[in-house]
Amino acid sequence: MRSTGQQAVLDAALALVDEGGLAAVTISALTARSGVSNGSVYHHFGSRAGVFAVLYGESFAHCVDAMLPALDVDAVDSEVGDAEKAVRAMVVRYLEWVVANPGRARFLYAAPLTADPAAKAEVFAPVAHWFEARMAAGEVREFPLWALDPIVMGPAHECARRYLTGALDLTVVGEFVGDAVWAAVAPVG
Repeated sequence: MRSTGQQAVLDAALALVDEGGLAAVTISALTARSGVSNGSVYHHFGSRAGVFAVLYGESFAHCVDAMLPALDVDAVDSEVGDAEKAVRAMVVRYLEWVVANPGRARFLYAAPLTADPAAKAEVFAPVAHWFEARMAAGEVREFPLWALDPIVMGPAHECARRYLTGALDLTVVGEFVGDAVWAAVAPVG
């Protein structure tokens, strides 16, 4: 459980990223915005990079948690469901998460190198496992799991980035993005 001060620092970091990107997040800006002391930031997070690492981990987990209900990951080892419906629902849930959490989404896109790869893989494991099971069942085409985020979800990511800059209304693209993502994983033949 986070202390009030820790949460204030994370909230301040999100607000600063929204206002000026990663460069706006300095220790002095964090202390001014959050009301915590300089020493408190260093005590709880170790550094600016430590703030980013915690914020990235939390934001990524929040995003993945929003998508998981679409995949019904609890049913992975039991009866295989409708993969197309699940993939399309996952895309919609992702885009809805971006709309509901623009600050966190902006941060995830701005700071991908702050992620701990092992921790990120652990959080993403239920999604990867779902796709592995669907590949084994022939419900989706075979592809390397590293391709899931950049290639399969690429259309959703590009639409989310455009939405975050004000160049696109995500409420009108969900079906089209779902079509593109499904086309990337639909079984061949």
